[in-house]
Amino acid sequence: MDDADGWFVSRVGFVEVYRALSLAGGRAAARGFEREWPAFGVIALDQSLVEHASQLAVERGLRSLDAVHLASALLLPRDDVVVATWDRRLHAAGLAEGVELLPGSLD
Repeated sequence: MDDADGWFVSRVGFVEVYRALSLAGGRAAARGFEREWPAFGVIALDQSLVEHASQLAVERGLRSLDAVHLASALLLPRDDVVVATWDRRLHAAGLAEGVELLPGSLD
């Protein structure tokens, strides 16, 4: 992430990251994330995005929020996007959609 020109996240990512950090590192970790949130470009949910996410969920076998994250990433210029995920389904769907992934492989 240090090499990136910018960081982008779907608005629902706030809930997921805040929850995960709270569970793993307590409220202090979550508050640290809150301070970092303004550094992210936030991709808003609209009808077009959720319709695309719905299609991705069915076509690629994704969970709902993972489909929202992938649909959000697909709104950005493909040449500039690297999607970071360690979820096997989301990783496979990203490969199928032709996005660059970090890590490149989950094997």
